[in-house]
Amino acid sequence: MSSESFNWHEFLGRWQEEWVPRPDADEDENGGQTLVRPGLPGADEAAIVAAEERLGRRLPPSYRGFLAASDGWHVDQTAAIYQLGGAADIDWFQDPYDMASLYEPDPGDDPREEDVLLAGMWRRALRLETDSDMSHALLDPGDSDQDGEWALYVYKGWSGEVPDRYPSFRAYMEAMYRGFHADRAAQPDFVNATTLTQDAHVDEAHLLALRGRHEEAMPLLEEAFSFGRPRSAVLLNQLRQLLAPSGSQGYGDLVAEPLYQPEILPLEAMEQANGRGPSGGDEQWLRMMGARGAAPEIAEAVLGAVRDGTHQYAPPGPWGRAVAEA
Repeated sequence: MSSESFNWHEFLGRWQEEWVPRPDADEDENGGQTLVRPGLPGADEAAIVAAEERLGRRLPPSYRGFLAASDGWHVDQTAAIYQLGGAADIDWFQDPYDMASLYEPDPGDDPREEDVLLAGMWRRALRLETDSDMSHALLDPGDSDQDGEWALYVYKGWSGEVPDRYPSFRAYMEAMYRGFHADRAAQPDFVNATTLTQDAHVDEAHLLALRGRHEEAMPLLEEAFSFGRPRSAVLLNQLRQLLAPSGSQGYGDLVAEPLYQPEILPLEAMEQANGRGPSGGDEQWLRMMGARGAAPEIAEAVLGAVRDGTHQYAPPGPWGRAVAEA
């Protein structure tokens, strides 16, 4: 879908309709969480043109479309960009911290094109944020594509890391929308059309994988995982383990989930029993499992059973019966 045909009103309207505070959002003076709506009324064409005349450049298509739908946006990341300004707020960054010299590649090293672009970005870029955690959202007119879109870089000043690059403003906002969902996925009352759609994709991917159609299942699971949907992580890891058995897969807090614990905890215990666990031995391993939510007595019992060979894989239902027959 091109920038011109992308429906910003529909996309931002859905995001605004689904908006709820993050679980860790600051409380207001009454002890409740302030319900901040992320969007603002769109800027009219005259305001956008006035901004372009002030800046001396026509803005890229997806950013222009965004401003026409909402003249600013409350991104509300946990730690990075909080607020994007509107047409009257944006201005050239002008590299006040001399980041260009820090990122300037040595010409004798035959620098890559992306390194040259990044070094020049700091002095060319348009600054979009008006509130952030020592972070900047920077649109770079020198890093553009055939559609006239400018790449967007997010620099987190406190991280010391290379900026995150998005190929366009639209790509950045779509990533922020997925992050908005992932931040709230654990909230039991966070249910909307998007979560239901992604959960249905997980169910569909599960069936596809069981039918051996993992090539079709993977993109569905990867998208659902980007939205933070439950079950997507463990199914993705299972498929990746099957496709690359020698790889190392992490299952995080799923070791404590009743549905997955009988499958995952023995695998974690096998790593420890085979001497591939933490350097601190069994006590450290048990502390790690406890930090991920597994009850210490259960983790210790599973580790003991794996180690002495008495552990039996006996899942319930038809799959368990098939395993027993095999």
